[in-house]
Amino acid sequence: PAREQPQGPVVIGTVGRLQAVKNQVLLVRACGLLRRQAPERAGTWRLRLVGDGPERPALEAAIAQEGLGSSATITGWNDDVPAALRSIDIFVLPSLNEGISNTILEAMATGLPVIATAVGGNPELVAENETGFLIPANDPAALAERLLRYLQSPALLQVHGRAARGRAEREFSLQRMLA
Repeated sequence: PAREQPQGPVVIGTVGRLQAVKNQVLLVRACGLLRRQAPERAGTWRLRLVGDGPERPALEAAIAQEGLGSSATITGWNDDVPAALRSIDIFVLPSLNEGISNTILEAMATGLPVIATAVGGNPELVAENETGFLIPANDPAALAERLLRYLQSPALLQVHGRAARGRAEREFSLQRMLA
């Protein structure tokens, strides 16, 4: 885990290869919607996409189209995933398809609340309204609404983050796997 309380703007982010199946454009669209629906929150959050891949030009175009400008960053490739996750306050996995996502498990182990699409194995990992939220695939309004919940309630963000860390330790640790 990084810090208990976000210092400065809340960082909404994801880590992964920038490919269509990972659907990071959903996160960009939801952040654009969040900016339009809650303009009073401008400056209280930032978007960080960690990774690189063939969807980068489309994501850069979507960031511009949504007017996110300087509030959104694509960091490029980063092989220090733990450090990348510690730079995020809310982890989002907007994939169209997943197995059992190691990235969700890593985010939970880092103490991050997780918002993920309810596809593949994601519902097995994210405990709804306990360690984060599950949303329908390709639903920017649902994602924007969950993000706003966290922005409006830093305490909920912390509670879900601690619960995620606890669940990762109890259910997905090396010791648990061996048992």
